[in-house]
Amino acid sequence: MPPRGRNPLLSVASPVSSGRGAGLEYRGRSHRLLGDSATRLLWASALLLATNLIWILAVALNLLGPLGFLSAGGLAWVAFTLDLPGAILLGAAYGRLRWEAGSARSILRVAIFWGFIGWAALSAYWRFVLPLVTGTDVQDLLQGLLGANSGALTLARNAWPSIQQIFGVWIAAAGLFFAVHVLIAVDYRRSPRTEWSLGAPAYAWVVGTGLSFVSTILIAAALLPVLAGGLIGPTFVAGAVGKLLVAPNIMLSGYVSSLDLGRVARREGRRDRPGWP
Repeated sequence: MPPRGRNPLLSVASPVSSGRGAGLEYRGRSHRLLGDSATRLLWASALLLATNLIWILAVALNLLGPLGFLSAGGLAWVAFTLDLPGAILLGAAYGRLRWEAGSARSILRVAIFWGFIGWAALSAYWRFVLPLVTGTDVQDLLQGLLGANSGALTLARNAWPSIQQIFGVWIAAAGLFFAVHVLIAVDYRRSPRTEWSLGAPAYAWVVGTGLSFVSTILIAAALLPVLAGGLIGPTFVAGAVGKLLVAPNIMLSGYVSSLDLGRVARREGRRDRPGWP
């Protein structure tokens, strides 16, 4: 067993040997549509890496002002959208890996896959659907709660139940994202030496998503008093720093690692299956 945290695919070929019989036809179709698990990991890491880079740049532009056609608000919308397919692809990578490893009954990897699907659904709901009830969008609502948009603040106060629901679903989504990465860490501990999952930056992801979850609660707790005519709570600064600066940087390092892992696993997989595209 190689040391934990070391990329096992630097010295061991990618596994696609067991479970070929019954699932071969399925795997062939799936490979052509989305690629094997390593390809999905590669693309998921690229999208999620880009998302965190965009968030960091958006925070910088929020302080410095627009840079040409780039603005903090525009970049935030890109990040709000880009991480959804990234997370779904990461879940699909684990879903595909259970077939490649011949462990089609792996409940853990099924839970990881559906956990990411659930997170994407909840995130799309609170980001895009619920704000429509108030007649605005989530960015304007946040600006209103921060005192930068009086009209949006009035809309938010008039739609108090909807705002509560936005915060509730936001916290639930962050909690689910953290829980899914805890499952990834459990899967990491159980991974055989021939699977790329042994090289996943599981603990970095757990720390980053856990911090993001706590920061989400701190931000929501600080903004709720504003709806009642009060001031922003004292937990806002800590929550904003954790959510927008610290957590993205932790996740950034994790996705750089998983991007390299996906690249190596994909290369080794092609060597193991020279006839595949």
